[in-house]
Amino acid sequence: MKLDYLAIASTLVVSSALSQAGVFDITTTMNGQISSDSYTSAEDAIHTLETSNLKSIYQNYTGTEAVNAQINFRGIPMTLAYPSANQTRLTLNIPSIGVNQTFTGVTRDQSEDMLVEYLKNNPDLLNVFIKESAKVSPVDPLAGNPNSLMSRSVANDAALMWHGAQGVGSTDDKNHFGVGISYNRFVSEQTGNAKEMKSDGFTLPLTYTRQFNEPNHELIVNIPLGYTTVEGAKAVDASVGLVYRHPIRSNWVLSAATAVRAAGSKDLAGAGWMLSGSLASSYEFGSDNWSLTLANMVGYYKVMKMKLDETEFNPGIRNIAYRNGLLFAMDSGWSIGDQPLSWEAFIIDTRYTGTKLFSNYQDEIGVTFGTKRSILAKDADLRVGFSYLFGENVNAFKANFGAWF
Repeated sequence: MKLDYLAIASTLVVSSALSQAGVFDITTTMNGQISSDSYTSAEDAIHTLETSNLKSIYQNYTGTEAVNAQINFRGIPMTLAYPSANQTRLTLNIPSIGVNQTFTGVTRDQSEDMLVEYLKNNPDLLNVFIKESAKVSPVDPLAGNPNSLMSRSVANDAALMWHGAQGVGSTDDKNHFGVGISYNRFVSEQTGNAKEMKSDGFTLPLTYTRQFNEPNHELIVNIPLGYTTVEGAKAVDASVGLVYRHPIRSNWVLSAATAVRAAGSKDLAGAGWMLSGSLASSYEFGSDNWSLTLANMVGYYKVMKMKLDETEFNPGIRNIAYRNGLLFAMDSGWSIGDQPLSWEAFIIDTRYTGTKLFSNYQDEIGVTFGTKRSILAKDADLRVGFSYLFGENVNAFKANFGAWF
């Protein structure tokens, strides 16, 4: 799969605008003068030492002074510098991944071009940098935080395998469409070199369900679309997946899911695609008025090889996710027309093994309220929910609404 350089620079080079509350913090020093800025885009950060940019920061910059730039690249510290006056030698230092490079062109801007080519055409650097970003960055678009592609995928897969596309399966032998919207806001803790950051994620889950002739026996086509903003930076993601649910007993359902997924952000300088496969079980206890479901899931999620121009690289991000929960449902005593309404409360624990992530475990508690789908399903059902998530280095709350037709 070939990914365009400007769509990824999988790590370090892309474009957007300057912002006071940005993702990339930069402190430059020249002749004792110090300037601090924060940017929403990786390209602005990497090109800080270009002549035109430095002249906008320091009016007395002539193109020959020694300049140093300390960059916090969404949690990864790096240094760009012209360490000596009257020289074109540009140095790049990223201590956490062992990078220490020098670029010497005829002019300083030519040295900048050499830096860009190095970042663009060095697969070993891209592999290590992407993996390090998932570990230390609170806003990596691929993995490690509640609004990353991997985290959204785990939550979405579990929800569909535990509940189906419509809550409780029906026997109406009809096909159903589902649409919803989910909002997730999380705040990361300041840890390591990563500052506290806020992220807002929106997901539009689209489903198409082929219902078979018994409850909870269904095949689901799942297409969630995502959009995330981080301190002014933007990211998008999308997935196409299949979920198959099969009842072992009337109160026990086993499920399997697989999907191909992709995420990208010019602003955050990250992109990639992912394959996943997962298995789940949901076992229900209860009576006509209440139920308690023991829900379990295990899934394998892997970021695949990518091609950047003619350079192929593999970041080696692969995780096994374990998601387990207790889901309690109870009739509310209210109804809309002839459709009863129910409450559902849940507690869910999620843990990751494999590649080290910024947040390796989270717990979530929440409640939903809406129509209760019965075996004699109606034409439409609605449900709204809220939850709070807390875990390693993160706190978040979620709100969601769904409808099925």
